[in-house]
Amino acid sequence: MCHDAAFLFVADGRSVLHGNDARLTAAQARRAKHLAGDRLDVMALQASGASWHPICYEYPAAEMAELSASKRMSKLRSVQRLVRQTAPELAVPFAGPPCFLDAEVARLNWVLDQKDGAFCDPEVATDWLREHLPAQHFDHFKPGDSLDLDTGEIVRDPVSAGFTFADAARDPYLERYAADRAPHIAGVFAENPEPGPGLFDRFAAHFEYLGGLSDYFLRQIAMLVRFEVTGPHGGTWDVRLSPDGVSVGEAAPDARPHYRITTAGRWVESVLSGRMAWEDLLISFRLSLYRDPDVYNDHLVGLLKHANAPALQAVEAYETERDWSERITVEWDGGRYDIPRYCPHAGEDLAVGAIVRDGRVHCLAHNFSFDLATGVCVNARAANLTSRRIG
Repeated sequence: MCHDAAFLFVADGRSVLHGNDARLTAAQARRAKHLAGDRLDVMALQASGASWHPICYEYPAAEMAELSASKRMSKLRSVQRLVRQTAPELAVPFAGPPCFLDAEVARLNWVLDQKDGAFCDPEVATDWLREHLPAQHFDHFKPGDSLDLDTGEIVRDPVSAGFTFADAARDPYLERYAADRAPHIAGVFAENPEPGPGLFDRFAAHFEYLGGLSDYFLRQIAMLVRFEVTGPHGGTWDVRLSPDGVSVGEAAPDARPHYRITTAGRWVESVLSGRMAWEDLLISFRLSLYRDPDVYNDHLVGLLKHANAPALQAVEAYETERDWSERITVEWDGGRYDIPRYCPHAGEDLAVGAIVRDGRVHCLAHNFSFDLATGVCVNARAANLTSRRIG
């Protein structure tokens, strides 16, 4: 029962569900508990998503703060509901916040701010979850800590015990950390040198290859993506992905891109040469993005992420062969609405994995929001929810 690297361990009458760095649905977590004999001794949870949105996007400060707060709370509420559904003996928040040691991305360390950042640290996540689920046992761990599953005793590592995520201690710690890792960071740059001549030709060939992998994905993307590639042999290049295929060329002054992605040529070259995948580049935060309109396109990211025909075919089959017959009723502002039980994006059970707020269904698995009146996804490109008012 694995989803995005979630694992269930059962031995000697004890069970651990390792859900860090995973997006488990409530149904998957409940199934794991059932497989473990209807008891989970420990459930590790991802309390901060590994996401480049909104951090890498070009938003005004006020909008960035609003989006970051929404992202943070959406993730915490998702964890809250997952724990409520499974009731482990001990729930342990993991993940986040990221920190940046290289000067190229050090400006992003504002995400560590405990008040405004999109990613909360384990201490903050544990405190929030304890407040909102007071009957549930929560704790968090640092490197070297140990837990005895039979007694529940936690032994704290004496070195890690002195570490805190508090803002006042952060900057000196990061300076020392960056100095310690400087040779390794330099090694990464050495392994990913500046590109040579012909970068555009290699770039164009790469996207022409991607465009031949799935007609379905091209239909779902149907947009112009502009790449601003900085450094030697870079340029501003437009990639038009449409049902008719893919075309790549120099950016046209009068063309309006839906996505704009800016990054250094050395990282583009690393993707083209196979040293890293597009997802590695995105999650490295070594790029900036802009959307117009500001609507997420999951299929564009999926094409870059998977980049092979069998995986794309599997996604297509899942999205086109789902059973929409099972439906539920939700209420908002005195009205009752009939909606499918499962999210049209990735199949989260909306009966337990969603909230209704401001006339919208908010799926907590991936933060997709659907307008109840129209069924339209308002913050991403996704299939219509097919909602209808029944009372």
